[in-house]
Amino acid sequence: MASKSLSSLAVAFTFLAGASTEAAEIKVLSANGAKLILEALVPKFESETNNKVTTSYGGAGVLRTRILDGEAFDVTFLPAGWSEIEDKIDGDPVAIANTEFGMAVLADAPMPDTSSSDALKETLLSAKSIVYTDPKTGDISGVLFTRLIERLSIADEVNKNSKLVDGSLNAAFLLNGEADLAVQLANEILAVPGVQFVPLPPQFRISITFSGAVGTSATDSAAAKSLIHFLARPAVAPVIRSLGYEPG
Repeated sequence: MASKSLSSLAVAFTFLAGASTEAAEIKVLSANGAKLILEALVPKFESETNNKVTTSYGGAGVLRTRILDGEAFDVTFLPAGWSEIEDKIDGDPVAIANTEFGMAVLADAPMPDTSSSDALKETLLSAKSIVYTDPKTGDISGVLFTRLIERLSIADEVNKNSKLVDGSLNAAFLLNGEADLAVQLANEILAVPGVQFVPLPPQFRISITFSGAVGTSATDSAAAKSLIHFLARPAVAPVIRSLGYEPG
């Protein structure tokens, strides 16, 4: 199910519909990768609308399982897998922001060679310790990295020197010396001071789009839609860019 861009008129209309005098409580289920956006912008949304947002974060796969198991929610933000829960959402998801999948090293470390498939393979095999998100959580970066090392036929070797984590900014492990290479999305990497983003070779580069959708179980659909449209409006694009994403 493809994400859709919204016209300025539709955004304004729906946003105003959610800004009622009677406050609504909006329950959000969000993938970890969208956390920075919500933490930065939800307080402004709450102050402008009087609505209250309560957010539960987790790996995308875990959240989809919770949704399929019948957990009620008003809005969910996910990077993929919309077809699996299409019966649980009202309408098509709306694109909020996108970011790139890659790696990180310390800011003062030499930039690893990732100019080709062979160079990337050598970089990964020579790393003393790699930290990435456990793919069992369904986190998109962990899933993509698992597929990457399997495609390079080095999964066993890499995992011998890897630390699997959940719900953290992986690049932070570089600062205390627990790893010399971290794998995650660009926005999460750039949220850690003192590190630099390492892009993958062109054939492995992937842009990840986080989108929002209203649940069929939403208690106040207008308020739920207003949150999504607030995050999609052009006025907040500078904030989204400052966090390492690209809007829409």
